[in-house]
Amino acid sequence: MRLFLLVLLALSPLRLLAEDQLIQVATFDSGFGGFFTAKEIEREARGLAQTHQARFKLTHYGDTANAPYGEKTPAEIARFAAKGISRAFADGAEDVFIACNTASTQYEAIKKILNEEKPGLGDRTISIIESSVSELKRQIEERFQRKKTVRVGVLATPATVRAMSYPRALARAFDLPYVEAKPLNHTQDRWYTKKGKTLESAVSTHTLRFPDGRTVELYQIGPGNWVDMIEHAAPVELQKASVRNDLKFLAPKVEFDVVGEFCTHFPVFDEYIKATSLELKLATPQTTYIKQGPLMAGIFKDLITQRLAAKKRTVALGPEEKQKLEEALRPAIFISGKNVEETKSLSRKVFPGDPVPAVTEKKF
Repeated sequence: MRLFLLVLLALSPLRLLAEDQLIQVATFDSGFGGFFTAKEIEREARGLAQTHQARFKLTHYGDTANAPYGEKTPAEIARFAAKGISRAFADGAEDVFIACNTASTQYEAIKKILNEEKPGLGDRTISIIESSVSELKRQIEERFQRKKTVRVGVLATPATVRAMSYPRALARAFDLPYVEAKPLNHTQDRWYTKKGKTLESAVSTHTLRFPDGRTVELYQIGPGNWVDMIEHAAPVELQKASVRNDLKFLAPKVEFDVVGEFCTHFPVFDEYIKATSLELKLATPQTTYIKQGPLMAGIFKDLITQRLAAKKRTVALGPEEKQKLEEALRPAIFISGKNVEETKSLSRKVFPGDPVPAVTEKKF
């Protein structure tokens, strides 16, 4: 009887969960957009928790008090982002995924600030730009098998466009010289008038030329209103109108082979972007759209799989253990601004089948 009780104890849910290694990971963005990445990481973590002795605590940090970063100077972006990421580390995160393109344009400056705060801290951050350029390069190479000119559209914030991070990184990835190009700024009426009456959207055009005659035409399109419309829950009809008007005004009159939605907020507009691009003949049914959440989740999976190599489960989880792990996996959200209810409402809209996440205002 005693042996039987010991076996039961050894296999109990509490014992199994107590032996699991706790993995704490955070995503960071200027607002809600990075939560898409957190949800993709949640899906990968669910699989890892089934096969490895691990439980996960996932948290998203949104610096909504200072959003949108797309209008900030490079120094401001680095400073604000470093503060938010530092908060995540202070709360126990082992790794922070910078799920924000605008912040990632200042990746080296952010790492420098963090490493000055604590040596090695900045090296535990992962930037979204590198993974996105790798996928963009793969998509371009695939198109080169059928054509000599590939047209790419990059949808981003104005600050990301002005930083030229994507054309520089893509040229570097193909080992081609980067030819400097100045962005064009366009003054537009601001939808979220609490931050002023107007804003500056930005666009730029780049051509990468290969020695064998192949070319990549890269068009960056940075609409200034989209992030605020998403963060502050603009009416759906206004969102659709803004996407249509901005693409009609800012985008070149070419058909894109590949479109990178390179602001983590923009998946909220994914349906509108695709429909409008077809309507305006900016895309065809064969156009590929790149979303960044799955790319970063793949990096997370590779990183954690290596870390848990010696922690394979030898006993399968039962229904009770699976339920406990799944409940613990749901990412919580910390925001620096006073838009808790708007954030909850946005989560209900874009993840209607999921429980509303815990959203807490927190000083970064």
